[in-house]
Amino acid sequence: MSWLGDFEAELSARGVRPAVRARLLAELADHIACDGGAAAADAGTSACARLGVPREIARQYADELAADDARHGAFAAFAALSCAAVALVVSQITLGRFVGYPGFDHGFSVALSLPAIFAMVVGPQVALIGGTLAAWRAIRRRRATVLAGAEIALVRRRARVGLAAGVVTMSGLLLYTADFIGVVPAWWTALSGGLGVAAIAALLAARRTLGQGAQTVVFASGPSGDLFDDIPPLRRLRGHPLALCLSGALASGTAVTLAEWHAEHSLAEGLQRGIFEAVALTVGFALLGRAVGARR
Repeated sequence: MSWLGDFEAELSARGVRPAVRARLLAELADHIACDGGAAAADAGTSACARLGVPREIARQYADELAADDARHGAFAAFAALSCAAVALVVSQITLGRFVGYPGFDHGFSVALSLPAIFAMVVGPQVALIGGTLAAWRAIRRRRATVLAGAEIALVRRRARVGLAAGVVTMSGLLLYTADFIGVVPAWWTALSGGLGVAAIAALLAARRTLGQGAQTVVFASGPSGDLFDDIPPLRRLRGHPLALCLSGALASGTAVTLAEWHAEHSLAEGLQRGIFEAVALTVGFALLGRAVGARR
């Protein structure tokens, strides 16, 4: 078998997708032809020998491709989540300013409104954490040619968590829109529904982008890193997941309590929402903390 044939076989064995394989083969074939003549590709002359062992070259290409794909997927996820955030904010601002928020029991059924509201309250927070951590790690490691397989897996998990939460949020928005379709004006229904559908389409497109290269076999070894590598001020809490969880719950619960107290002029309502926020963060940490690298 020729050098290029061996190289193609090694790329296939490492899960490099066909379009990338074809491009790499074309580039190397051109390089070999220019350097040693077309016959060098078949005869194994010095032009091929200078390229190196096909297995090692394929391994290097696969590792670099997987790192690039992971970073690109993280950025695509963050961009799609930003679109979803705009959709949610615009729908809620226009509802509050031009229509007025209907009571949760004024739609078709509270069986629709309550899950929708829950999704629109909790989903964005999970999406923010997952998407931001994925993009931040991609930015921090943007100059690294190769990333360890464990680190690539962490970036992908964070992005997947963010995208899943984004879809849940937009599904909640669409459910909320459908529940109050007989209460709110038609223009708001069309606006909210259109924004929700467009955002879900963007999230699904980002999910496909993130899936590119998922089958690529990565041989680069090394630690995945964790939340404390991404946010150095938290390093004093490394190895103390309970302290990290309680600190985050206390901080978020206090912030929401004060904000709602000021907005609603009611300490009791502020405390209700603050406690809910703290409990939600605690549950989220227990369920997703390992996935996003916040605990071992």
